[in-house]
Amino acid sequence: MPNLVRPLFRLIAHLSSYGIAVATAAAISSTLAIVFGLYYARATNFPLTDLMLLTITIGVAVAWIGHSVQFGLLNKIGFPGFTRSVLAVNRYITTVPDLSVDPNLIEPQYRELLRALTLIPLTNALTALFWAQIVFAAILVSAQLSAKFDAYHYVQGIIIDVMFSFVHVGFCLVIGEIATGSMRAECKRIMNEKGIAFTDRAVTTVLLKLAFFIMLFLVTIYVAATLVYYNRDNLQAILLFIAMAMVAAILLAYMIFYLIYSALKDIEGAMDDLKAGGSGLIFTKSIDKEFVKVAAGISDAARTIKDYQANLEKKIDERTRELQESLGNVKALKGQQDGDYFLTSLLLKPLTGNYANNRQVKVEVFIRQKKSFEFKTKTNEIGGDICLAHSIRLRDREYTLFLNGDAMGKSMQGAGGSLVLGAVMQSIVERTKLSPKEQVLYPERWLKAVFIELQKTFESFDGSMLISVILGLVDEKNGFVYFINAEHPWSAILRDGIAFFIENDLTLRKLGTLGVNMGIQVQTYEMKPGDRFVIGSDGRDDLMLGTDSEGARIINEDETLFLRNLEKGQGHLEATYYACRDSGQITDDFSLLSLGYQPTAETAEVRLGLREKISDARKLVAEKKYDAASELLESAYAASHDNHHLARALAHIYYRMDKLDAAARYFSLYSEENPGDTQVIELLGQVYTKIGDKERAGDAFNRLKIRNPRDERIASLLAKL
Repeated sequence: MPNLVRPLFRLIAHLSSYGIAVATAAAISSTLAIVFGLYYARATNFPLTDLMLLTITIGVAVAWIGHSVQFGLLNKIGFPGFTRSVLAVNRYITTVPDLSVDPNLIEPQYRELLRALTLIPLTNALTALFWAQIVFAAILVSAQLSAKFDAYHYVQGIIIDVMFSFVHVGFCLVIGEIATGSMRAECKRIMNEKGIAFTDRAVTTVLLKLAFFIMLFLVTIYVAATLVYYNRDNLQAILLFIAMAMVAAILLAYMIFYLIYSALKDIEGAMDDLKAGGSGLIFTKSIDKEFVKVAAGISDAARTIKDYQANLEKKIDERTRELQESLGNVKALKGQQDGDYFLTSLLLKPLTGNYANNRQVKVEVFIRQKKSFEFKTKTNEIGGDICLAHSIRLRDREYTLFLNGDAMGKSMQGAGGSLVLGAVMQSIVERTKLSPKEQVLYPERWLKAVFIELQKTFESFDGSMLISVILGLVDEKNGFVYFINAEHPWSAILRDGIAFFIENDLTLRKLGTLGVNMGIQVQTYEMKPGDRFVIGSDGRDDLMLGTDSEGARIINEDETLFLRNLEKGQGHLEATYYACRDSGQITDDFSLLSLGYQPTAETAEVRLGLREKISDARKLVAEKKYDAASELLESAYAASHDNHHLARALAHIYYRMDKLDAAARYFSLYSEENPGDTQVIELLGQVYTKIGDKERAGDAFNRLKIRNPRDERIASLLAKL
């Protein structure tokens, strides 16, 4: 409450009651409202008879008395008024020696008092509105008895009533809120000290007050305009009303902004109190919805802060204990996980690596998994990459089986795929070594059968386990490579220090892919002495080259970068790994497998002698002396230990002599030594067809079909069998 009117308010409360002091607001607002109404009546030449003026005087007096009695005018003689809120404030607020809340109340009484202090401004305004309508009704009755009213006079009367009621009620509400604000805050403070829970209740809003101020301004303009229109010559009346309207507007503006200012000061005081180590609670004087919400929010925040301050050490100890327990659980889980990793790595170890023992094909394996772990002071790796090499025998020839795979997923998921792949391949290798039925298969047929078996195994996982893989065979004697690429990075050859890819297209999807039938194609490549056949997982390409302006990773998309790194490493896999690491950060499992072809060279004498005999045989063939030519080459073939050039020459001679069995034998021997010559394999199939050996003819044509599934001519030859 402003300091200027506080002494007057205390005096009225001391002489009568707290309620009547609050009701004094009705007297102030009614005075302003009557002045507005009379000026409007005068401005519009509203007829006012003596009886009507007398009625106004008596009605206002009666209304004031009735209003005052309700709010405790007779409190000193034992009648504290009526309505629940009035009775509560008059009973529980003492006025001697000063205004204060009775400190001896019980909890329900404090709650009732707080409710009453919140609602009494509204009660005051509604009571004022009620008596205003009683007075207006009395004025209408007196008007009927003493004046002749036209219809527009009744309209003017209603306008005067609305104007009077609006000003009267609005000022009553605002003044009542100001008058009770300090006592409301004191009651809440006492309740907090006594540990009595309370909830702030909103009655009005700041928006409503601002709307009332704007409406009062519009009413003032309307009355002033009407006054000027009807009383152009009465300058004194116009100036007097303008002065009175300015006083009312300034008074109302002061009261509204005083309420807002008080609420903001309450918030500021609470913040200062919290900074100084106090409670920081807001016992707001305002009953506006906006400030009540702010006060409740700040009080809740202050309680939370004080609770943390009071129990900070305890909470730190509790949190530390919880973190230690969590850390212990994490360590235990990590120990279990590392144990699982270690067991899986032990299972994988015998299924991966180089187990080939051939002399002319040198195998090198390098694996660096992304996930490393430590278990019982031992550091190991686990991941989805797998490399393996074995020696097997097909059709009485030695082959090096090689495989490089990359299972989908990280750590355990990838390792699970590699474990399945390695176990199945180990089973296939052992079965091939023990099964004569499988050893008679050509390399193409064997690889196709193995791939189908692997595909069916991984299909059983319903697409949840996919593996990209390169699976192949290298002929130990001639370095001829057969391989299947199932969505794995392309194979590379390093020759004379220059690296290049030998593939350029996707031929198969990953192992385990469902619903995809692209046709199994066995690709071939004939290595030259000194060549290195290098395959690897996509870890060789997935290098992080840096970050962009937004912090996103930049991943290498140039597959030829690997070729340059292979050249830098000169074909040595570990050196190639470091070259890749120097190019960018490795982000995935990294594995490489290299096959180097280093055959034993023939002596110059042997080569020269064979050339002479082949030259002599050609002369005999030109003279159509086929028997002599065949005898010459047969003796040379026996002495040269299966030279494939001699085998081809003999095959063609016997073919011309129409000795198809002998021709088939030597074509077969030649194709074994030189499997890259597809023309000879096709001739072999045709020879078997003429002989009537459809099974062997089918084998020959199937070898070509597996290498090139789209060759319609080979498909036609197979269809004729």
